[in-house]
Amino acid sequence: LPQLSSSRKRETMGITFRSGDYVRFVHAGGRTIKDGEAAVIWNRNGIAKEVIGPERVSLFFSTIRFLTRYKAEPHQYLIVKHRSGEIEHKPGPISMYMNPSRHDDGMKVEDGIKLETKNDCIIVFSSKEAKHQLSIDDGNSTASIETPIKKSAPSAERRIISGPNIYFPSVGETIHKFKWSHHNSTDKSWCFHVLTMHKKYMWNRHLTIQTKKSPLNIRVAISYEIGDSIEGCLSIEDPIPILEAALLNDATMNCINMNESNLMESMLKIEEFFPTLSKTMKSVGLRLLKFQVLDIEQSKECKEKVKGEKQEAQRKDDTSHEIHQQIQMTEQLNNTKLKFLKGLQEIGVDVTQVLCANKGNIEKVADNIAMMTEKEGGRN
Repeated sequence: LPQLSSSRKRETMGITFRSGDYVRFVHAGGRTIKDGEAAVIWNRNGIAKEVIGPERVSLFFSTIRFLTRYKAEPHQYLIVKHRSGEIEHKPGPISMYMNPSRHDDGMKVEDGIKLETKNDCIIVFSSKEAKHQLSIDDGNSTASIETPIKKSAPSAERRIISGPNIYFPSVGETIHKFKWSHHNSTDKSWCFHVLTMHKKYMWNRHLTIQTKKSPLNIRVAISYEIGDSIEGCLSIEDPIPILEAALLNDATMNCINMNESNLMESMLKIEEFFPTLSKTMKSVGLRLLKFQVLDIEQSKECKEKVKGEKQEAQRKDDTSHEIHQQIQMTEQLNNTKLKFLKGLQEIGVDVTQVLCANKGNIEKVADNIAMMTEKEGGRN
C-alpha cells in the first residue's frame, strides 16, 4: 500500500472540529471523538447515545452524527427548545451541544438587555395563568384549593426593571417595544426597548404660520425629556403625531393676531404660547424644556406676491417715464412750431391765411416754404 504523507494523515484523522453537518452510517468501524467534540450515536436498534469527547467509540451498523456547539457569553443567554415542547433560557456564560434526539433544530443565542444607568428601565410583561377557588366539603370541614381556569385567556403581569443591570428574559416574558415616529427623518418608525428617564431629545420643525400681516416660514428647535411617569409613556402607542398636531394648533391659534416683531419674544414664553403642547407632553410622560426660533422668513407665496408688486411698480415707473418723455418732446415740438410761425409773421407773411390754406398743418407749410426756397436758389 502507498504511504500517506504526514499532512494527509493529519487531514484523515480530522484536525478541524466536526459539527452537525457530519453524518455517517458505519457498518463496522470506529470514530475518535476529540476533546471539544460531541456526537450522538444511534445503534441498529435505534437507541441514541450522546458521547462527549475525548473518547474512542466502536460502531456496528450504527449512525453517528457530530453535534453543533452553541455558546453564550456573560452578556448573552441561550434559548433551548426541547422536543417535548419545553423551552429554556440559560444565561451565559454557558455552552451546549444541540442534540437532535432531545432538541429541536437551531438553538438561539440572544444578547441580554443592557441597562447601563439607574435611569434606564424596561417594561416586562409575563403571562400569568388565571386561577379560581374551588371549595371541597367533606362533611367535617371545607377546604379551598386553586385550580386553573380552562379555555380562558391568560392574564398578564407587568414589572418595571431598572438598571444598572443586564436583564435576561425568562420563558413567557415579553419586553415591551416602544415604536415611535421619527421627528427629523423620513424613516417609518423608531423602535427601542430601553426607556431612559430624563434623557433629552431635540426636535427640529418647519412651520408655516399666518401672522397679522402675512404668512411666515419659521424653523424651530424644541428640547424635551422623558419625565418620571412611565404610565404616561405607556398610555399611547405613538405620541409623536399627537405632539405634531398640538404644536401646529398652538402656532396657528396664537400667531394669527401677532406681528413679526413680537412673534419671537412671545414664543419664548413656553407655557403661555404653547399650552396645548405642554399639556399633551405631560399626559404622555414627557416634559417640554426649551423652545428656540432658529430662522424666520416670508413664505413662498408671500415672496412671490412681493416680487410681483415690485415688478408692477417698476412697470408703472417705466410707463410714467415714457409718458413724461413724450410730453417733453411734444412741448419741444410746439415751441419749435411757435418760433417758426413767429418767424413767418416777422417777415410779413399772413400766418392765418397760410394755416387755413394748409388746413393747420405747420409741417406742410414748412415743407412748401423749403421747396420754394430751393427753387429760388436754383434760379439764381
